[in-house]
Amino acid sequence: MAPQLNTNNMNFREREVKLAYIRESILCIAAGTAAGLVVYGLFLYFHIAIFGWNLGLIFAPLAAGYVETIIANRIIGGGIGAISAFILFIHTTFYSFILKNPTLGVNVITVGSIAVILQAAFPTLINYILLVGVFGVISYFLGIFKRITTFFYNKLEYVYYKHIIKKPHIIEIEVVPTFNEEESNQKINAQNFFFMTNTDVLNKKITNLGQFHATVTLEKDKRLIHTDKKKVEKTTLYKLKKGKDDCLIKLTKFIKESGGNGVVDLEIKYGLIGIGGESYQITAMGMGVYLE
Repeated sequence: MAPQLNTNNMNFREREVKLAYIRESILCIAAGTAAGLVVYGLFLYFHIAIFGWNLGLIFAPLAAGYVETIIANRIIGGGIGAISAFILFIHTTFYSFILKNPTLGVNVITVGSIAVILQAAFPTLINYILLVGVFGVISYFLGIFKRITTFFYNKLEYVYYKHIIKKPHIIEIEVVPTFNEEESNQKINAQNFFFMTNTDVLNKKITNLGQFHATVTLEKDKRLIHTDKKKVEKTTLYKLKKGKDDCLIKLTKFIKESGGNGVVDLEIKYGLIGIGGESYQITAMGMGVYLE
């Protein structure tokens, strides 16, 4: 007969673990909040301000979140969300904008101050909003603006060709390059070469020629904002596929020059190189062999 587990003891143990976690979390939050209040008090006492705006509004939430995170990592083994930074955000906002100066009103300084406090208290959220939201809106409106200007430009160009210079109006359409999979496969097969990703070659005598590798570098599009994302994706995919085939052909050439007719344990890697990942790098590597 299988032994029965004491569910009452298990539930009691789980409750004890949860209570211990809550106690430790409250301790971390309290320590962070205390540190933030101390920093805020020091900034107020020494009047550390710019244009009448106390810098403690920024550094107090930062100090609270930092102290809480450090203590939580040591006691609990992980962060708990920098709750003390949120508490300091509420406290400093209430004290500075409501309790101390209830007639401050809404102006550039108050809006800017609250924005900076939000950045200090919630850096991940605010950075996400700025990077994704703001740049997304800019990119969207730039796309609309480009379509509007292109429409009017084509209309004016049409009138110019038809009524002024009286010549046929020819519109040049930019064609996004495509990748022909069948043509690419034929090109690879024409090499009369064995490509294998493993080392098991049945019924073949293998002569090991050593390790070989080939690299192809492709420059990325350096524009910061793209108005046609689908076109960029298609162009990038085309470049990477073509670069992969060029890399395999380059590897084939190196091995053939050494008397080989195949590669085993083939591996292809894609990566970014240069400052800020300005270029793609495709590397093909494997063991060159002669198969009989």
